[in-house]
Amino acid sequence: MVSIGFVVVTFNSAAVLRDCLASIPPGQEIVIVDNASRDTSVEVAKSFGAHIIANSKNLGFGAACNQGAKLLSTSHIFFLNPDAVLEKDALHELEKAIEKYPDAGGFAPAVKILGQSRSFRNKSYIQDQGSRYFEDSQAPSGYTEVDFIDGAGLVCNRDLFLALDGFDENLFLYYEDDDLSFRIRSHNKKLIYVPWSVVTHKKKASSGGEFRLNYIRSWHETRSRMILTKKYGLPFDLRRERKRAIVRLLRSAVTLRFSKAVRYLGVTQALNVGTS
Repeated sequence: MVSIGFVVVTFNSAAVLRDCLASIPPGQEIVIVDNASRDTSVEVAKSFGAHIIANSKNLGFGAACNQGAKLLSTSHIFFLNPDAVLEKDALHELEKAIEKYPDAGGFAPAVKILGQSRSFRNKSYIQDQGSRYFEDSQAPSGYTEVDFIDGAGLVCNRDLFLALDGFDENLFLYYEDDDLSFRIRSHNKKLIYVPWSVVTHKKKASSGGEFRLNYIRSWHETRSRMILTKKYGLPFDLRRERKRAIVRLLRSAVTLRFSKAVRYLGVTQALNVGTS
């Protein structure tokens, strides 16, 4: 029997979490894994009757997802970002897709990035380091086999997920979805895109809009990219990456674009640290 349970990882996500949980139809299993938030994320989760794991420190996205997955009893797991909401009939359309493709390893709802027109990507970074998002108008209009599922709204067969040991916990933040999608496909399991199941994602809103988060996000994105390239033997020119980051850092500082300057400072320092 098809059943879908939810895992939502929070980190200072109170401002967006209520809308996320309110969009989930009643009666679903929901596990909230809180990564040591300093706001009221846990209190918001409690008000919806969700099962809560409150970590004493931030374990990272993948590790927290793995914690939540182990508590569910459903046939499938829906990993949903706290700054994402399900649109009408999104869950029902996923259930229909699972019934149609019972042997598939994962399912990709149509994640629409709020305020942007490019939301669809069908290849993982591991397959194509130049992979880009397509215009929403170019996304498939019917069930389609793809090679990548966006982690903002990712549905996976629970037994398969646990057999694969879940997300790679070495990837603290970013590229966990690329890695998992690739490993599912490597086990000859299909990933099915479901265009009628729509998830709206307010990208990068789940931890607030604090200025320092530009640095933190860029640091982790760069570090995870280095870990991923090393794991799969992908090309990575460290010297070139450092030079490019420093040039962009200086250019942003000189032109008083401080938000970008902080971002490239994070990139530069992550490159200097490496993956050791």
